[in-house]
Amino acid sequence: MRKEKYDRRCDVLAEYLRKQRKGKKSSYRLKKPEKLGVNLFKGDSTHTPRFIPDCKIKLDNYRESLSKDWDKVSLVIPLLQCPAKKWYQSIHPYISEEGARHEAIPFDLKNVLRTWEGFRQWLVSCFGGHSDWDRTVREWNDLTMKSGKIDQFCDETGFRGGI
Repeated sequence: MRKEKYDRRCDVLAEYLRKQRKGKKSSYRLKKPEKLGVNLFKGDSTHTPRFIPDCKIKLDNYRESLSKDWDKVSLVIPLLQCPAKKWYQSIHPYISEEGARHEAIPFDLKNVLRTWEGFRQWLVSCFGGHSDWDRTVREWNDLTMKSGKIDQFCDETGFRGGI
């Protein structure tokens, strides 16, 4: 009995794979997730290097069901809190048709913020690196008085000088 069930499952899987190879759509379609399962992002620049890759990994896992960039962006928006949520509210009229109508501004369906890549770049530019830059400058100033440590610092951080 177990072997029969196993064989039937193998046959179903083999048929599914055959249909995929032939270019025919199968009846099996991955469902769009309702949430990503990533920790909330509060806008702290030290959390940006963790948040963005976590989102990318989860979005890559669902790439079959997330065919549009806007689907990806719409899954990340609920994860924004505090300053990040306020940042989103400021760009909302530019990426949402309802928001544009409410603000009485023209809506651009091809706005770069409606793509995952554009949204990610703006998020990183607003919340990634400000305190990192300050920390880097402090470390640089501390190391300028220690001989032989500056090269090691530049190698580790990629810092090229110039303040």
